[in-house]
Order: sequence, then structure tokens, then C-alpha cells
Amino acid sequence: MKRIAIALAVAVVLAAGVVTAWNVFDNSSVATAGGADHTVSRADVEKLAKENYGIPFVQDGPQSVSCPGGLQAKVDYTVTCTAVFKGQTKTMLISVTGVDGDRVSFDYGLSE
Repeated sequence: MKRIAIALAVAVVLAAGVVTAWNVFDNSSVATAGGADHTVSRADVEKLAKENYGIPFVQDGPQSVSCPGGLQAKVDYTVTCTAVFKGQTKTMLISVTGVDGDRVSFDYGLSE
């Protein structure tokens, strides 16, 4: 019985750690799409990527982000951008994860 109690306690601590890590490592943004082509502007995508991308304790956010265009309000639409981290250029992929009217949710990731 004591082993079951210890196992449950460990499971609770691990689950709490996973939830905390998920929230800490969340690299997502929400923006408003507009215009005839229903897109998030290039300037907004670049600004939000610079402000919101980062992995605490592992990697700071980029010093700059440059994208070829805006982000269409279509789930799974992805734009390939260039991000500069401490002078090193990396490819950043920005993908739409959800669309609710003009509200567009998107995530960031680095291509290796």
C-alpha cells in the first residue's frame, strides 16, 4: 500500500512538471487577420515572433525576424522566415494552428 501511495505522489509531481513545462515552453501567438486576402500582416508576424519566441533557460528570443510575407488565415499554412539568434541566422517556421473568424493562432519552430 505504501508503494502505491508513493507511486501516486510521484505521478502527481511529474504531471505538474509536464503542465508547467508546457506553459513555460509555449511558443505561440494570436493576431488579427485582415484585408481582402485575410492574412496577418508581415509586420505583425515578425513582431510577434521576435517578442514571443524563446525557450526559457535554454535559448533567448531572436534579435530579429524577417519573413517574406504575411500569414494566411488557413490552418496549417506555414511561412518560412529568417531569425537571428546571437548573430547566428536560423530558419524559423511559423504555422497557423487555429482560425476563429479574424483571430489567427500560430506557433513557431526552428528548422534544423
